[in-house]
Amino acid sequence: MLTELAVSPRIKRISNALERKRTLDLEDMDLTSSQAFVLGYLLRHREEPVNPGDICRHFDLSHPTVTGILQRLECKGFLTYAEDSADRRRKRICVTEKALDVQHRANQRCQETEALVSGTLSEEELRTLVGLLDRVIANIGQVEGLDPCQKRKEEGK
Repeated sequence: MLTELAVSPRIKRISNALERKRTLDLEDMDLTSSQAFVLGYLLRHREEPVNPGDICRHFDLSHPTVTGILQRLECKGFLTYAEDSADRRRKRICVTEKALDVQHRANQRCQETEALVSGTLSEEELRTLVGLLDRVIANIGQVEGLDPCQKRKEEGK
């Protein structure tokens, strides 16, 4: 039975509210929240070879989910694929000029959302909150069967 100290419902409410805000913020750029996060990762790592597995691990997403996000970003003209010079069997994900064009606006809106979230929290409170959330993430990560990449790892053995 849930008590007034239940954490999960609060995290879910925060997640839902942030998702609605990000959807509205990114609508004019033709991006969803998930697409914007992945595109931001690709932009930050554009000088490095990035493959879908890197994205799976970074965002704790399943391979089919990442594949779908990448396909939609490609269809929208935000990325292309190029041959990986180190391994011709792999494709390197490359951002396009269109992605570079929306980068500043998307970053600005993310910063505005972060400012809204941290609002009245002091820097010390914010550090405490981030530390506590990291601990919650670590606690959940210890539960067997919750790693979306685990099934893929086992299939690859």
